[in-house]
Amino acid sequence: MAEQDFSGKVAIVTGASRGIGRVIALGLAKRGATVVGTARKMDDSPGAGGTLRETFDMIAAAGGKGLPIAGSITEPESVKALVEQVVNEYGRIDMLVNNAGYHPGVSITEMSNEAWFNMIAVNITAVFLMTRDVIPTMKLQKSGNILGVSSGAGIVRPRADNTGYAATKGAMDRMFHNLAGELLEHNIAVNTWQPGILATDMNAGRQPGEPVEIVEASAMWLLAQTAESFTDNNVRREDFGKLWGDV
Repeated sequence: MAEQDFSGKVAIVTGASRGIGRVIALGLAKRGATVVGTARKMDDSPGAGGTLRETFDMIAAAGGKGLPIAGSITEPESVKALVEQVVNEYGRIDMLVNNAGYHPGVSITEMSNEAWFNMIAVNITAVFLMTRDVIPTMKLQKSGNILGVSSGAGIVRPRADNTGYAATKGAMDRMFHNLAGELLEHNIAVNTWQPGILATDMNAGRQPGEPVEIVEASAMWLLAQTAESFTDNNVRREDFGKLWGDV
């Protein structure tokens, strides 16, 4: 499979400090994209996987280009300022990866109000705000790619600690299904992607996972697509190269 060339492209990746977000940010930069990564803080992280600054130190060390922006993506004004900064700096936005996520890891009867509202804010509100605010730029370009990092939580064997999380991912799946049709005429691809069970902070202590780097090839393929070639799909990473991708 030929490696994608993202030279001249600008990508925004939310939750880029560690895990899947870091792998995607590094993969895009390696292929020539200018990567803008977000996280709540620059030098601090609630997990063990790293910080936003470390991700961009890695990008720079590999000869890549990028801009880390620390701040909230659940507040409208913060998201608006972020998108405006990217457009002012680079003049375009070609890709948006809605990767940031929150999983309380408790049953719905044990979930606090705070945990529920935090999960809604990160898993749905932030996706809505980021997606809404990049679309005008993509429409002007007549091209773009919006990817949502989803989950099989809502369709695999039910588990008590997945109920609330599954609800948020199901909401994003349906949002993006409708959005794909809405943006088809503007040549903006919209897909959701289930990366599988990986060894990330989100899964720590819950279940064993595969190395997070295993997701890179499938994510890069998805981000190279146009609305004409591949849109309105909810795909599993495990099926890449078998049911979708270069098959």
